[in-house]
Amino acid sequence: MNDNKAVEIWLRMYEGQHVHARHHEVLRTQSTNLIVLISAALLALSGSQTGHLDGSIIGAFIIVVNLYGLLMSLKHYERSRLHASVGAEYRNVISDNTAIGGQHLDNIRTMAHQSHKPMLGIQKLRAFVLWVGLHILLLLIGLFLAFA
Repeated sequence: MNDNKAVEIWLRMYEGQHVHARHHEVLRTQSTNLIVLISAALLALSGSQTGHLDGSIIGAFIIVVNLYGLLMSLKHYERSRLHASVGAEYRNVISDNTAIGGQHLDNIRTMAHQSHKPMLGIQKLRAFVLWVGLHILLLLIGLFLAFA
């Protein structure tokens, strides 16, 4: 097998992992949107005068739904990171075996990351913390409703 064919195979394997990682991020987004929608509807129901359900029942359901959403979000994050890590290893192989103009892919990527870091100063804030934080906030609102 020639080198170009080998790099092509590694590239396809990398792309497959990237697609799987993105798929889990999309699933996390969709499931979180559904949980937030359900929680918002329940909060609206608890605030309406026509609701006949006790606030503690609504609060308990919000708690359960957001615990589930929290776990689902973390699981999709874990799966996304798995595929990203495997893809990164494939990318390293591609970078080690190809150079354009004497530059390896990982060198260019590292330089781009370094130039991006000072942009907003929030590069250390992990996106999954914000996703998880949303479920925790809604869970706390549910606790307040259940025990207020």
